[in-house]
Amino acid sequence: ALAKFMTPPASLLVLDEPTNHLDIPSKEMLEQACQNFEGAIVAVSHDRYFLRKIATRVLEIKDGNFVNYDGDYGVFLEKNAEAAEVEGMREEKIKAQEKKMTKAKSKISKAEKKLAKKQKAKQFASGQKGKKASKNSKRWS
Repeated sequence: ALAKFMTPPASLLVLDEPTNHLDIPSKEMLEQACQNFEGAIVAVSHDRYFLRKIATRVLEIKDGNFVNYDGDYGVFLEKNAEAAEVEGMREEKIKAQEKKMTKAKSKISKAEKKLAKKQKAKQFASGQKGKKASKNSKRWS
């Protein structure tokens, strides 16, 4: 369905959250198609990476007013201090979450490894005696 917009001639393309539910190759194909599109594109998206790739102009709608930013999403962030601050806080929050996840993952894996090692040692110790007895009993019976 996304490829259909490339075949008929059109001068306006309206995209509402176009990258939702797309895998990475599909997103890349959509980005390329948008960059090659001859007309105007109105895109609403939370995908900042996608916006950075396709935007050449950003219109901010706030309190019933339009504010025009000529340039890509990076220019919008440079000129709009509030948006830049929100973006910075968002990135810091993501980094903090990733750091917590990394620590938790390493602690869990160490604990799991230690537990697995103990269980394996117990199985080996208890299983070895039983195997020798059953092995010998089969031989001499």
